[in-house]
Amino acid sequence: MMKLIKNKVFVVFLFSGLLLACNKDDGGINIPLDNEVNEFVWEAMRGYYYWEAEVEDLSVEKYPTYNQLYEFLNEFESSEAFFEHLLVDQDRFSWIVDDYDELEASFQGTGKSYGYELGLARLSGDENRLLGYVKYVVPDGPAERAGLKRGDFFLTVDNTSLTLDNYVSLLLASSSYTLKLSQIEDGSIVETDQEVSLVAEVIAENPILISKVLEVQGQKVGYLMYNQFISNNVYHQEMNDVFGRFNSEGITDLVLDLRYNGGGSLLTSRLLSSMIYGAATSNDILGSLVYNENLSESNVDFTFLDVVPILDGQGGVSSTIPMNRLSINRIFILTTGSSASASEFVIAGLLPFMDVTLIGTKTVGKNVASITFYDSPESFYQEKGPDLNPNHKYAIQPIVSQLSNSVGFTDYINGLEPNIQVDEIDLLGNFAPLGDPSELLLSEALGIITGSARADRRPDIGHSAFYPKGPKEYLNTVLIESNDIPEAIK
Repeated sequence: MMKLIKNKVFVVFLFSGLLLACNKDDGGINIPLDNEVNEFVWEAMRGYYYWEAEVEDLSVEKYPTYNQLYEFLNEFESSEAFFEHLLVDQDRFSWIVDDYDELEASFQGTGKSYGYELGLARLSGDENRLLGYVKYVVPDGPAERAGLKRGDFFLTVDNTSLTLDNYVSLLLASSSYTLKLSQIEDGSIVETDQEVSLVAEVIAENPILISKVLEVQGQKVGYLMYNQFISNNVYHQEMNDVFGRFNSEGITDLVLDLRYNGGGSLLTSRLLSSMIYGAATSNDILGSLVYNENLSESNVDFTFLDVVPILDGQGGVSSTIPMNRLSINRIFILTTGSSASASEFVIAGLLPFMDVTLIGTKTVGKNVASITFYDSPESFYQEKGPDLNPNHKYAIQPIVSQLSNSVGFTDYINGLEPNIQVDEIDLLGNFAPLGDPSELLLSEALGIITGSARADRRPDIGHSAFYPKGPKEYLNTVLIESNDIPEAIK
């Protein structure tokens, strides 16, 4: 499931189709359009794409008439191929879907799922071979009911070895499969006789996987594992309740676990940031969005919030409730190569205001934002209006703006580096439960909080040398983390 920032922008914009030399109704078009989706994609990208000025094929000057435009659009056999053609080289995050209902469900944390978060690693002895592993399981989902647990790993799916060439079809494009679990024996990964059969089903995954107060050496530490920024009244109020509990129990420090959080709603990231940094006022800027030159008047600063808005379902706010906010001046955030977008926005936004310590591995580096466009011209393609094209369900999710924090920091395209570098995959085969004080990333934070951090910490090289039972020490192959796998997994 891809999780990206979804921030609606409503502007009055003269779209390129209105600038073409001939009108569709004047009889001047003699080249038929083979694929109407391509025209929608061109129109929306022409208006909003962040790098529009760099894409020659989005220029009205190059295609001044519908005949010339349609001739160009007809060169592409699929809308997916056409969309990819329009993207600039540095764009890693724009995408197209053929079913906007499924896309919208994913933004709400709902959709067909096996109920676990998948991790992939390559085997260095054969870099085409992959190992799949379980990062966490969703409560009461198919994976949990089948007995799958965090740290389980496998080399085969449906009796087929997992590779770079087939993992998409085996794991991401199937509604059922059987995993054959593996284990570590005598320094190697070997398959067991244990098989787990899974059937995907519709799941509404609560973004708050774990929230608890840990009492460690006489100190109370809040721990929140938050896995997707979903703009939803129920989840927003539940998050507010979590911070109310943190306050009532008197926590002195907070560990925010974003290691598997790929992003989501900008509003929700503002809420979370505002609950964490309680000293902010509604005049303090958390961050900004900058659009392309055509839309520069829509550039906007986002301030911290001091209340929780209750959304009316129509893009507005019906009421507000008091916000529970912490009184802390430092935070520990757990990250991996799966932490992206809104997660990185929270980190960057808090940096000017708090002592922020990142623990884990480098984040993705998504300092840009996207919105959803539909084939509905009357709404400037931003809503499913009355004129929504009934002939298809395509939508696009292009990058439309760049993110920065209050001091203009935007340069994390290569990811945010951790202060303390530790990689949980070093302990594959011996994962501790998430939220357990002994869990690798959390234990690092707790060590700093309690003043018992190891003197042999080496943030610059990580900690694999201090965990001799990790696979990098006793396996014949080296595992390479999932951020080296192609983007299709994200």
